[in-house]
Amino acid sequence: MGTFLSCGIAETIIVKKERKDRKEILEKLEKTIDLNLYNDPLENEDYLLLKIKKEFLEKYAVKFVEEQLNLIARDTREKENYQKVIEELKDKKYKELMEIAEKRKYAEFQLIEGNRFSNDISYIAEDLTIFADIIIYLFRGKVLMEEYYGVFRYMRNLIIKNSNNPIKTSVVVSIVG
Repeated sequence: MGTFLSCGIAETIIVKKERKDRKEILEKLEKTIDLNLYNDPLENEDYLLLKIKKEFLEKYAVKFVEEQLNLIARDTREKENYQKVIEELKDKKYKELMEIAEKRKYAEFQLIEGNRFSNDISYIAEDLTIFADIIIYLFRGKVLMEEYYGVFRYMRNLIIKNSNNPIKTSVVVSIVG
């Protein structure tokens, strides 16, 4: 197994406190993430944890994934395959969407947990160590990269800029594996 380039929705964001308080962490995060997408943070002495609000995932995630897959698709056959996945996901409630993602039934909608893989998304906020549980919609190609934060920041900004979907700031780019 290797490492793979992935893009996905940050379902859970896990921030190491590292001598930073809740207010400071949230101020840094809100510069690049719409914190209204997430529930009030849970915290212990080491971590701050944000979980995406169920209603946002239910209402916007499938539409956002469909929008992104249409940009990724290389040909008609791939678009048809993606559409089958989208049809399966449409109108599902939070619990059902999470069950599908956890079972990894589809490569285009699978949960990769931050504690299982590194999923380091620290590039999204200055001076923070951040990991995420990500619902991945793009999981392609083995990656051998160093110094990737600039590329990730660029890709994330392009995705955000080219989407009108409210869930867009929850997207993260990561190397998984």
